[in-house]
Amino acid sequence: MRPRAAGLIYVFLLGLASMAQRPTIESLKAQAEGAQGGQQAKLCAELAEALVGVAAQQFEQSNSPQGQATVSEILGYATKARDAAVSSHSKMKETEIHLRNTQRKLEDLKRTLSVDDRTPLDEAGKKLAQFRQDILNEMFAAPKKEKK
Repeated sequence: MRPRAAGLIYVFLLGLASMAQRPTIESLKAQAEGAQGGQQAKLCAELAEALVGVAAQQFEQSNSPQGQATVSEILGYATKARDAAVSSHSKMKETEIHLRNTQRKLEDLKRTLSVDDRTPLDEAGKKLAQFRQDILNEMFAAPKKEKK
């Protein structure tokens, strides 16, 4: 019985430690606004991914207008992430991965909503797919040759 209790306490403490390490949405917003280049791209993409959970809670609580506003906010941060990653040519891989996760989570959320609430999420998914493609095109584009 004693080893089992010690194991449960250990798991509980690990959970608390992981929760303490996760930045809040407000702190991510502050860090993203203060960052530059690739770091800003990565933070904005992480923020967009984190906001999907907030939108899901709002839709679950039958607060559709607020959920739609959060989806718009997600697109705003995804746009910033794409722009910063493409312009800086830094942290592109991490940014694309976070945007892919955001797109997947929005698709999962869309399946739980009524037909009326799905249209904005469809549009958001298409925009996220285009943002990801923009980043991938920039990552794998042929190097530009300078004129002599």
